[in-house]
Amino acid sequence: MPADPTPHTLSSHTLSPQSRSPQPRSPQAQPPALRGAVLGQREVVFQAISHLGPAVGIIIIGPVLAGFVGASTPLIVLLAMVAVLLTALCVASLARKLPSAGGYYTYVSHGLGERLGFVTAWAYFLYDPLLPTLTLLVTAGILTPVIEANLGVHVPWWLIVLVLLAVVFTATYRGIKMSARLTLVLGVVESVIMVVFAVAVLVRSGGELSLAPLAFPDTSGGPQPVFLGFVFAVLLFTGFESAAPLADETADPRRAIPRTVLWSTVTVGLIWAFVAYAMVIGWGLEKIGGIAEADNPFFTLADNVAGWAWLLLAFALLNSALGAALAGQNAGARVMYALGRSGILPRGLARIHPAHRTPGTALILTTLLNVVVCLGLGAWLGPIGGFTFIGLFITLGVIVVYSLGNIAVIRLYWRRHRAEFGPIRHGVVPVAGTAILLAGLYYSVWPLPAWPMNLALGIVVCWLAAGVVVAALLWRTRRGALMDAARLTFEDGNDEEIPAPAPAGLTATAAGAGPETRTDQEPNR
Repeated sequence: MPADPTPHTLSSHTLSPQSRSPQPRSPQAQPPALRGAVLGQREVVFQAISHLGPAVGIIIIGPVLAGFVGASTPLIVLLAMVAVLLTALCVASLARKLPSAGGYYTYVSHGLGERLGFVTAWAYFLYDPLLPTLTLLVTAGILTPVIEANLGVHVPWWLIVLVLLAVVFTATYRGIKMSARLTLVLGVVESVIMVVFAVAVLVRSGGELSLAPLAFPDTSGGPQPVFLGFVFAVLLFTGFESAAPLADETADPRRAIPRTVLWSTVTVGLIWAFVAYAMVIGWGLEKIGGIAEADNPFFTLADNVAGWAWLLLAFALLNSALGAALAGQNAGARVMYALGRSGILPRGLARIHPAHRTPGTALILTTLLNVVVCLGLGAWLGPIGGFTFIGLFITLGVIVVYSLGNIAVIRLYWRRHRAEFGPIRHGVVPVAGTAILLAGLYYSVWPLPAWPMNLALGIVVCWLAAGVVVAALLWRTRRGALMDAARLTFEDGNDEEIPAPAPAGLTATAAGAGPETRTDQEPNR
């Protein structure tokens, strides 16, 4: 669709004084920005791969899946991968039009309005900023008894957590290029180790390969275990979109981010399916249903391979936890930075380190948050119990975030990119992806969990309700800040600004612009 010769931003002739968005600052008034275009395709791909955690994910969730669906675990992982690709396609569609450090805030604001955009960001804070707690707590809980059993040395779980958090903070604070390279190395190492480990398990098992793990599970006892297994497998893939908030620092983000969300989902999904297949064969087709009751079953498999194989697996687990924590902290801090830059959150969160060009204040806050939550939950429930508790926070938060993002695709393309709207890609895919996520929501909270998980559920519900109230208050008192945060500005060879979306119900024509003036259209590049 041809663009108006002079691209319009939201200004005094398109919005009423009450809803007017602040004008872009002059170059002299601009605060220090993130370092632009320093990440290539490889770095952002492994940001997403490491966020998924090829080792930590399957080591923790694999036995849980087998407890639900038995030998069919690899098939369920593959089906979940296909289901998650529906949401990944939605993220790819959004990232092509709206590359931004704001991530889902920007996506939902442009698709559904700034109030729902804020609710999305509010829910997001249950997710990526707490990812270091999730991965490091469970890693410490697993490694402490494993190290003691094999080396006779007791290393407290809290010491492991604090050391790993210190590494994560140092790497993320000193520069995105440094932490991205470390994430890339860790992602490659853990992926290779898990594939080699799976091959070794298959060789050592001595049994014939079977197609039974690719057969649909038995539902004679009712379908609920299969549904639960499928839901856990879908949630295993959370984090595939974690490269999106790095758009400001990525070269050619309109191409790199969409590719990343799709490639990372398929790559890690195939690794998980292969490792799950080896787990089933190595444990035994008839015995696999009881694997969830065993202590650290993957380390039992490692002992069957060789006496030293536990070291290889522990190294992969450590790599994976660090990589996921790095990816989560990078993504979470940049969303805080984007909202602080606009004034929705305290502007101090938008401070950029003058030398490293990283969101230093946001990274410090994220690290302190994870220290407090890790030590608090670990002391109360133990590291494994704390992992389960915080896991519910992340599960519910990510379902809200992904669902709103999927729905935003439909409205964004229908209203602003009608010529590109495809009924399947921008209609059926978002609806199907959201339906799968809502099924995950249902089976995550019903039947209601027992104490203390019901407390976690109550906290999440209250947090989301508070987000709705805060969004309404901000819309009345700081509407300009909400709209400024949704405005997209990035550099990828030439400066380009995509204006904030107009308030619901207010189009350019209704505001007094001429019939050919489209404020809701993205300028041509």
